[in-house]
Amino acid sequence: MFSTEADVKASGPRLKYYEMDGARLANANRAWLLAFLMAILAVVALGFAIMVCLKPPTVIRIGANGDAAVLGQSSPSVSSSAGDPYLTEVFVKRFLSEYLNYSPSNVDDHWATALNKMTRNLRAMTIKAMSDGNVRGKIDDDQIQSVFHLREMEPVTGEPLTFLVYGVKDVHHVTNGGEVTDHFVNEYRIRLVADRRSDANPDGLWIAEYSERPIDGERRNVILSASDQNNNE
Repeated sequence: MFSTEADVKASGPRLKYYEMDGARLANANRAWLLAFLMAILAVVALGFAIMVCLKPPTVIRIGANGDAAVLGQSSPSVSSSAGDPYLTEVFVKRFLSEYLNYSPSNVDDHWATALNKMTRNLRAMTIKAMSDGNVRGKIDDDQIQSVFHLREMEPVTGEPLTFLVYGVKDVHHVTNGGEVTDHFVNEYRIRLVADRRSDANPDGLWIAEYSERPIDGERRNVILSASDQNNNE
């Protein structure tokens, strides 16, 4: 049986071929792609978690001098002033300038700066000694002013980062309404420890030991007559 032209017109225009489920398949493909990417991300995260679990905990040992070291690891190569003798000497000179130069108006600032250059245990011992001797109170009571003159400075042979400093400390104070000046000629022994540089410790050094003893006799006269070194570098 042949279709007539009237039959063709009655059945409507012939539609082009298209996939009825195309949208559904496209959404399914996107879902599979997202699932595949999430699976890869989960595997990577699991790998990192396993690495963290297998890595031993970091143990930091604090030495007697306040220096820190990581157990089980070689010491990293870090920048420190300890490798430069000039910078090390400058650090010592600045410490002495801050610690031994003061007046009632600035002693708190000077000592705070100097004490912060010490290791924790030395700082605690120094603060206790100051408190027991009422050193801060005497400075106000007698209007004490201290001026330090550095004369000589030399490293101690065989003892790394250890220095002997010779200087004169002029102490002005008021007694019975009159000003008196005492000249103290001392030997200062200072030992440093090296540390990594940081915002809190940009020099990479700490004062680990500090002591002073008076000098008498001919040596005292030699130091008194010597010229000053620049201790404000």
